[in-house]
Amino acid sequence: MKNFIPFLLLLFGLNAFSQTIDLADYNKFLKDHVSSKGVVNFDKVLKNVDQLNAITRSFSKISPNRGWTTSEKKSYWINFYNANIIKLIAEHYPLKSINYIPNAFDDKIIDYAGTKVSLDNIEHEILRKLGDPRVHFALYSTAISSPVLKRTAYEPENIEKELGVATSNFLNDPTKNKLGAAVSEISKTFDWYKDDFASLNDIINFINIHSGGTKITDKTKITYMDYNWNLQTK
Repeated sequence: MKNFIPFLLLLFGLNAFSQTIDLADYNKFLKDHVSSKGVVNFDKVLKNVDQLNAITRSFSKISPNRGWTTSEKKSYWINFYNANIIKLIAEHYPLKSINYIPNAFDDKIIDYAGTKVSLDNIEHEILRKLGDPRVHFALYSTAISSPVLKRTAYEPENIEKELGVATSNFLNDPTKNKLGAAVSEISKTFDWYKDDFASLNDIINFINIHSGGTKITDKTKITYMDYNWNLQTK
């Protein structure tokens, strides 16, 4: 029995989703401040910034551990990233682009588990290492060329389906990708993160799987669209 009790405690610590995430407030905030087109109303956010600060604080007190599933980690870090980038813009609003904020992605200004992290820490050192390139199409960088923001939080039980939808929506948005069998202009995202897809052929396969439309091949002339960093406004 003496050896059994420590084993139970260890098992609970490793496998239990012990830090419950209540996404109700974040869901309400998104529905109240994000349009049906996925654009954040920052004028309205400024009027309710206390709500946003409370949400980001609640996220920062939770620390994913090895007992969490990959789906739980994906949903947590995507929500954490998106909530904090909204907070960052709100702290500097009005502005034309996130690029007007010095070192917006590099500076460690986000509270997390008693320390500070940056947006790039979350994206490059955590999310990309989970090995699912679809996360790039769920992260909201606030730019016109970035994915739009989903009006509800990413939930662990639905994350795989939701990432598929986010990827498909991004690929089929002609302001972000123009897909054609002969010529295709694709998002600069595929150039920046080409290592996540391993090769151009893998990018082609990825697009064909998730676009659901025109198929491209290795004979398709592929170029990258210019990335518009101006703030999404409509």
